[in-house]
Amino acid sequence: MQEFTPAFPCNATELVHFRKRIGEKGMELIFQESIRVNNKDNSDDHHDTAFIDSTVQEKNVTYPTDAKLHKKIVKHVLKIVREYNLPLRQSYRFVLKGIYRDQCFRNHPKNHQEALKADRKLRTIAGRLVRELERNLGNIHDYDKLIETFKTILSQKRKSPNKIYSIHEPQVLCISKGKEHKKYEFGNKVSVIRSSSGIILGAMSFRNEYDGHTIEEALGQVERLTGKCIKKLAGDRGYRGRKEISGTQILIPGVPKKSDSRNQKLKKHKLFCKRAGIEPTIGHLKSDYRLGRNFYKGVVGDSINILLAAAAYNFKRAMKVLLSPILDFVKMVFGMLFCNSIPMKYTF
Repeated sequence: MQEFTPAFPCNATELVHFRKRIGEKGMELIFQESIRVNNKDNSDDHHDTAFIDSTVQEKNVTYPTDAKLHKKIVKHVLKIVREYNLPLRQSYRFVLKGIYRDQCFRNHPKNHQEALKADRKLRTIAGRLVRELERNLGNIHDYDKLIETFKTILSQKRKSPNKIYSIHEPQVLCISKGKEHKKYEFGNKVSVIRSSSGIILGAMSFRNEYDGHTIEEALGQVERLTGKCIKKLAGDRGYRGRKEISGTQILIPGVPKKSDSRNQKLKKHKLFCKRAGIEPTIGHLKSDYRLGRNFYKGVVGDSINILLAAAAYNFKRAMKVLLSPILDFVKMVFGMLFCNSIPMKYTF
């Protein structure tokens, strides 16, 4: 750019079209290049031993409750009615205002029963509006899939299987975290494989499979991108069940064997201590590389987000390796200046 232009270099929607155009395979090529850039200064066997862990990639949805979903159904239905100018027996405008007011402060003992009663009323009204909309649409089939989603949400109970937690992202899953501060997370599971030298070799999106069942596909991705097979893969106890997959030895922490020598026990202990290094890697992916909140739509968006986050992590690592000699030189120069008390104006 020869001149300053007070505008963005490209439209934001161009990035969306770019992601859709190259798809998941194109993102894998970018991720593959990030691995290749980091492999230049490493030996060929630097990822003979690798570490695996899984985490939840949260989707950009609010914490789901029945009241929230029913309220959104009412809003969607009224919007479709206005769009097609359809007849409606009652819009429930003033009734809904009172219901929303009764739903507030439900945790107070005096308001709890009123809030539950308001929830039941809202569900009934949402069901009426959905059925009336379906009748009035007639031959218009643009919203058939959306109306089926509305019906599923209105019919689901506490223990119903395959529940829907979001209208705009019906593929979102509820995954139990088990921590006191956050018992559940809403999104999908991702698997990350990290080499012993700190490079992310594999990043793959899943739904909510058991951790042990994700190893085979994750190893297949690593072999496809790097052309090499991992010999030892260390994971936590969530991966127990398989000792070997396609020639890769699966190691999990446990009670050492009686036949193990002291040196063998120490080696295993060091290996699993080093395995814990993948935890801060996942933390950095979430806090610094946008894995903490996935804004991309659909199941394809889940795969794209984890691949881009892993690629950004690897590229940042390569940049740090390139810049470290320059930073060391600058530190050395300033250290000499301060030690010899040389004024800064004579430096350059």
